[in-house]
Amino acid sequence: MEPQHPHIPDPAAGQQPDHLASLLEGCRRHDRLSQEKLYMFFFDKMLAVVKRTFPDQDAAISILNNGFLRAFTKIGQYSGSGSFEGWLRRIIHHAAADYYREHKTQLDTAVPLPPHLPLADTHDPAAYKELLQLLQYLPPATRMVINLFIIEGYSHKEIGVMLGISAGTSKWHVSEGKRLLKELLNQRYERTRTGY
Repeated sequence: MEPQHPHIPDPAAGQQPDHLASLLEGCRRHDRLSQEKLYMFFFDKMLAVVKRTFPDQDAAISILNNGFLRAFTKIGQYSGSGSFEGWLRRIIHHAAADYYREHKTQLDTAVPLPPHLPLADTHDPAAYKELLQLLQYLPPATRMVINLFIIEGYSHKEIGVMLGISAGTSKWHVSEGKRLLKELLNQRYERTRTGY
């Protein structure tokens, strides 16, 4: 699959631009061209991170842009130790958590489980991709906690601070998410087994 921006290396391929240090230095000087290049370099990967929790394209772009704005504002705090991508990812997660808190009342309506889930593509061994698709059926708060805890590796305490909930509530969301995912997987298995 071609990167969305072929003239910019794809960060998903594990490459770091040779000029990342110079881009970061340009961003520290508030150079718009450096900011644009850094934005374009990490756009696809960070958008995928956001869309795991917020599948709506408009919301995801809004969160992503807010996260990049924060990153450009705080770029002087990046010390160079550790990966810049990890530092940026953490800022993006905080932007997503803030978006969730701001829109909690609109988002907390549970997504009803579909009566018939589509059959899994048995020719596609990517169970991870299937699981990410099933995550979209979870209520937004549970989906966000599952994403942060299981996929991204945050602790319940860190999630609690980011979302303004207790560590116990975070644990409950993980437990509830696992229960709902098991229910969804059982539905899918039954459809596969019976053909309905």
